[in-house]
Amino acid sequence: MSTNSRYTALVFAALMSLMMAGVVSAVVTAVNSGIDAGFVKRWLSSYIVAWPVAFTVLLSLRSRVARIAARLTGDN
Repeated sequence: MSTNSRYTALVFAALMSLMMAGVVSAVVTAVNSGIDAGFVKRWLSSYIVAWPVAFTVLLSLRSRVARIAARLTGDN
């Protein structure tokens, strides 16, 4: 694996986890406590916890999920 592809995988994981954690934490925060004056503060508190978890899980499961996806689509 070249250095560039290694960085590409890390940047992809960072961007994907930033976006997914942001959307999911916003939706869960809105569903659980509503959207009012304190929403952004509650969402950011949730997001600060969610993003590192999402990033770690994405990095650790990326290869395994790619293999499962390849098997499911017959692309192995």
